[in-house]
Amino acid sequence: MSLKHCPSVDPITRLATLLHDIGKVETYHKDEMGLITFHNHEVVGEKMVQRIADRLKLSNKQMDKLVLLVKHHQFTVQEDQTDKAVRRFIRDVTKEYLQDMLDLRTGDRIGSGATPTSWRLDLFKKRLEEVQKHVFSIADLKIDGNDVMKELNLKPGKQVGEILSKLFVEVEEGKLKNEKELLLAELKKLS
Repeated sequence: MSLKHCPSVDPITRLATLLHDIGKVETYHKDEMGLITFHNHEVVGEKMVQRIADRLKLSNKQMDKLVLLVKHHQFTVQEDQTDKAVRRFIRDVTKEYLQDMLDLRTGDRIGSGATPTSWRLDLFKKRLEEVQKHVFSIADLKIDGNDVMKELNLKPGKQVGEILSKLFVEVEEGKLKNEKELLLAELKKLS
């Protein structure tokens, strides 16, 4: 039913939707009170779909996508998630596969008898958009290694990367704005 309701037309996303709970059989547990759990079914499922992808002779990119979607499909959506937690989710899933993951979640929700979305999921989608407007990696900084080398009269090397990493952390934590002039001024303080 999850596959039937998955809005994606991408074959790998649809295959991930079909297989996302495959680890539940192996992790099924019923306690003395009758409570049924499937702890870590996504971890077991990840290994299982890796073997399936090998048997299907999927390309490395297709296999990586399939495994990633199954591995991370059990993500938590809470109204009080920090920006850091949302950024971590995006890094885990990658920007490239965010919509695929949301499509899998939609199919899973409807296939499980729930509504296509919830207020928490809608809020999470808005948070995903907001957080993506901010820096995600050193490559998102408004300066690069050439600027660092020019400003500090350095040669290419490890020190340039360390300086960029330091600036990235300050921007990510909101201590410094990601504006070229401000970043260059911060570099001058380091010289």
